[in-house]
Parts: sequence; C-alpha cells; structure tokens
Amino acid sequence: MKTPEAGFFEWQRQFGSEIDCLNHLKHIRWPTGFICPRCSCEHSYQLTTRDVYECSQCHKQTSVTADTVFHGSRIPLAKWFWAIYFLGSDKGSISALRLSKLIEVNWRTARLILSKLRTAMGHRDSLYRLSGLIEIDDAFVGGKRKGKRGRGAAG
Repeated sequence: MKTPEAGFFEWQRQFGSEIDCLNHLKHIRWPTGFICPRCSCEHSYQLTTRDVYECSQCHKQTSVTADTVFHGSRIPLAKWFWAIYFLGSDKGSISALRLSKLIEVNWRTARLILSKLRTAMGHRDSLYRLSGLIEIDDAFVGGKRKGKRGRGAAG
C-alpha cells in the first residue's frame, strides 16, 4: 500500500495520539468494517475494557494490533508510529541509540522496534516479484570473461 508523503508536522498532526494511531490501523486493517479472522463474520461488538472486538458468531476476540508488528507490545502506538516516521525519513537509516533518544525509550527497546520494522519491510519486499521485461539503468549483468582482469582488461 502506497501512502502519500508526509512531512514532520503533518505526521505529528496525523498520528499525535494513541486514538489517532488506533483509528488509522482500524482503517487499514478493516476498510469496510470488522471481519472475523476465524469465521469471516462481519458482526462484532467492542469490549472497551480491553480494547478488543469480539465476533458475534464465534466469539473470537481480536484486537486491531493482533498479528502485526505491534502485537503484544506495551510500547504506545504513538511511539511506534514515530519510529516508523524516523526510520522512513532518514536517508541512511537510523541507529537504535538515536531512535531511543528521539522517542524516549531505552536502547534495547529501540533496537527491538527497529528490528521488527526492518523485518516487516523485508517481508513486504518479498511479496512482490518482478516479471515481464525489466530494464536496469547503468548495470552490467553477465558472467566472468576470460583474460586479464582489472584496469588493463580489454573490454
């Protein structure tokens, strides 16, 4: 899913609170409304004490963060979303130490967040396969040639 570019202040305005982050996740996960992962029923009710949805047919309880990188995390979603912003906006990536200072968590927590986000980004890339005619700019694709190697090589 391609999301539009957002600057620092736009991101802060859009994902400034826990409720904003939860609403965004709900919209992404269930764009047409809740769908039970077990029985595909579309009817549910929300348990406000635990912030989960319970299917009215099979009674499976599902949270918005279930089966995501946020699953089981005690870190506020707003800090996760800030980590996503800093990871995506930094050209050369971001270190765990720098992230820990920016989102005010300890270094190990920042390292765990970055590890989970990078793994998720890697899995996303493996879902898409190239097919058809592929053009590559400024690249040489081929095998080894016989002869002299290095600067004095012919061709």
